[in-house]
Amino acid sequence: MKIFLFIILLIIPAFFSSAGAQDESMMRRALEEPIDKRPGEHEFVFIRGIYRNKLSTGRFEFGGRGRGGGRGGGKGNWWQTDFDDADRNFLRGIRRYTTLDTSSSAYKAMSLTDPELFEYPFLYINMKRIPLFAGNGPNLTPEEVAGLLEYMRRGGFVLIDDFWGPEHWREFQVEFRKIFPDRELVRLDTDHTIFHCFFDIDKITQVPGRGATWEFGWGFSLDDPEFPPAVYGVFDDNKRMMMLVNFNTDLGDGWEHTFDPVYPTRYCNEAYKLGINYIIYALSH
Repeated sequence: MKIFLFIILLIIPAFFSSAGAQDESMMRRALEEPIDKRPGEHEFVFIRGIYRNKLSTGRFEFGGRGRGGGRGGGKGNWWQTDFDDADRNFLRGIRRYTTLDTSSSAYKAMSLTDPELFEYPFLYINMKRIPLFAGNGPNLTPEEVAGLLEYMRRGGFVLIDDFWGPEHWREFQVEFRKIFPDRELVRLDTDHTIFHCFFDIDKITQVPGRGATWEFGWGFSLDDPEFPPAVYGVFDDNKRMMMLVNFNTDLGDGWEHTFDPVYPTRYCNEAYKLGINYIIYALSH
């Protein structure tokens, strides 16, 4: 794992006077910002995990690449959900609101068994299962489980995002027990440091997924009290958080649809705040 130098993080003052409003985007004119380096030349690179899933053809194909409106791409592999618009837009937000050396080109999709994974401190895994029923989604192999465990043992931080409802929770538990047969998920309250290490977040907002709660409405309604958003942590023996799990919420869609005029801007803003806090916490703990 690369050793990162101490980074001084600055919040843009203008955010508090304008972008904090629910209906005004934190990412105004972000598409106009230049890309000045290639991915490998940046200090921070956003890594998305590639895994095999139950309905996979066994081929790791990349979906279509959109610019900002969102064409994440499926082709049978759930790890690709929201790729790569979500990755590019989120990196634009990190660049805009922190002094981390990155850009919208600084992302990679990488197998969970790739030794190069150990070179990067932050790993994003999308757990999307559409349609919303049991029997699809990730089915981690022993090799992938071993790779994830070794990654976290070496200091890596894993963010799990975007799965919904009781059937998905049960299937997530199956995958979780493959990785951590003896550890428990700890539900985090908003008084935890991770919600105050950059932006102050006093409420965990449910960020709508396009398929789950917004537009298509496959089985869920936004802010349904039966399916509240929740954030869980997994800690090692030294109380270091190794994994963060977002449940009943979809940060990836909030990033992907940043420039979609139909998607509610206030949810995009919340997705950026949470995601940036997670990054800063991972790099500073």
